Amino acid sequence: MNLVEKLESRNGAMKVSELCELLGVDDKHIYRMAARGSLPRFRVGGSVRFDPQEVANWLRAKYASTEVPSKKLPMALRQTSVENRRLA
Repeated sequence: MNLVEKLESRNGAMKVSELCELLGVDDKHIYRMAARGSLPRFRVGGSVRFDPQEVANWLRAKYASTEVPSKKLPMALRQTSVENRRLA
């Protein structure tokens, strides 16, 4: 089961500690990302909580954005990439 599937199988809000364990990062990292708004979260009183479905969607978007844009590819690979798109 991959990380997104694990998140989607969860019910209820997740605590910071649960998300830390799942993502393999420390709580300070999660709090910083939540404070910046780069990680979807909500508050219950003074506590930060995470909707597992929203975090799964966030991860999917992150996976999609890790594709290397053609501008960052070496020239030889850019040529191949353009030729492959023409053939498709």
